Amino acid sequence: MRTARRPGRPKSGPKSPRHRQLEPGGKPAPPRAPDSRHRVLTAATAEFALRGFEGTTVDRIAARARLNKAMIYYHFHSKRALYTSVLRDVFTLFGDRLVAIGASADDPAVKMDRFVAVFIREGQQLAHAAPMMLREIAEGGRRLDEETYKVMARVMRAVTAIVDEGRGAGRFADVDPLLLYLSTIWPIVVYLATTPIRTAVARVAHFDPHRLDPDRFIQHMQMLNRRALMPAAAGAGPTGELS
Repeated sequence: MRTARRPGRPKSGPKSPRHRQLEPGGKPAPPRAPDSRHRVLTAATAEFALRGFEGTTVDRIAARARLNKAMIYYHFHSKRALYTSVLRDVFTLFGDRLVAIGASADDPAVKMDRFVAVFIREGQQLAHAAPMMLREIAEGGRRLDEETYKVMARVMRAVTAIVDEGRGAGRFADVDPLLLYLSTIWPIVVYLATTPIRTAVARVAHFDPHRLDPDRFIQHMQMLNRRALMPAAAGAGPTGELS
């Protein structure tokens, strides 16, 4: 005998995505296309990574975004404002991820391992970030403004906070967290920015390019950090050597 369904209770079954709008007649509406600001940022990111700031023109960005130049200037007042927006978005993403890692209940050593893995993995997804930063380093950061530096500093503070936590708990050696941050970040940036060069060197030098795969590089950087953060043995001098 079938049991009567309670009035007002919906039948079980697959649910539609949340906030999915319907067209007249009850048909699902097609996915919304990216808005014009998003299209501008995506196109600008690709152009700046490929050609640098000086080599990129607003005309090229407009052509790649399939928008007119007026729409670009509607969202961004200048090419430089667009450029700094791209960089700020990158560092905001990294900062959000690293702050979340720092706020977790993990052991400080685990947090440092996660930081290395996240920075490299996110850097691979944001392939434009490393080349843009290397160009800024080579040119003295002359296009980085105060607000961009503040966003970058958030990433630095997130990492140094993890090191300070580990030092305070007696889990890490008495290392300078800022220097550790620098000695971790910049090798990663260089690694991410030199993928074509690594491939060419591996071919010319006749060694297996998989030796430089991201997974192996992550493990290598994690190992270096663990050694740098390892508390010195009892009786060791400032360099870690036993006296």
